[in-house]
Amino acid sequence: MLEDLVMTWATGPGTPTRGAGYWAREVEWRKGILAKFREWTPPPALGPAPEVVTEPFTIQLWGITTDTVDSWLAPRPKPEEVTELRGAPASAGVGEGPARVITEVEKLGELQPGEILVCRCTSPSWTPVFGKIKAAVTDIGGLSSHAAIVSREYGLPCVAGTGYATTTIKTGDKLQVDGTTGVVIIMR
Repeated sequence: MLEDLVMTWATGPGTPTRGAGYWAREVEWRKGILAKFREWTPPPALGPAPEVVTEPFTIQLWGITTDTVDSWLAPRPKPEEVTELRGAPASAGVGEGPARVITEVEKLGELQPGEILVCRCTSPSWTPVFGKIKAAVTDIGGLSSHAAIVSREYGLPCVAGTGYATTTIKTGDKLQVDGTTGVVIIMR
């Protein structure tokens, strides 16, 4: 919305102004959109899966390979039956500790020292929490993902691109994260 406001201002004289009434309606409309997105669970994929994944950016940044696509499309057991997840070995080392599943940036404050961060992915604004965690596990990502790079900088184990960590692992589950092999053991 700030971009909309700046662009309206920047187009110069003669541009219809958007008064306070416009922005109040716009805020409400956009809040409604966000509420609908929070209620919606997207399908695991849109369109047919490729037979072979060869595009380097897709592999390096997102950790999506032919093997990961095949594993994501395979029938999945119930989350409580899963004892192991596999992903990209994104930062070497082994870390053990309790999991903290974070799916919204507003919940980062709940992360306690010594916990293992389990999330969909990270972004630069998440970097400060890497000083208090023992390891990181992400749903998406590869060797060039933010979580992988920052984990290597901090010397923390990281397994990226597990596909289903946030829907399989529960906060408090004890985990063993092997960033060298890309394996996460769930020790319930």
